[in-house]
Amino acid sequence: MTLARHLKMRSKEICRDNGCTKDNHNCESYAYIDREGNLLDICMSDYFQGSSKPVAAISLPWVGSQAELLDEIEEQTGEQ
Repeated sequence: MTLARHLKMRSKEICRDNGCTKDNHNCESYAYIDREGNLLDICMSDYFQGSSKPVAAISLPWVGSQAELLDEIEEQTGEQ
């Protein structure tokens, strides 16, 4: 399973748990991913413990493709 697909599945669960609707998302959760594509955590920004390495904060719900996710990670972590 790709990371993008995993984030889509988790996004559905998080949105369901938070009572989100199609047009209004209350979850305010992020997927924190390092530049190698390792998922570090999924949580609200206040709860992320941080990392000594550059980390991408991907806003959920995620609806993009794996390629789009990798592009976003590269953009946020400075990997050009």
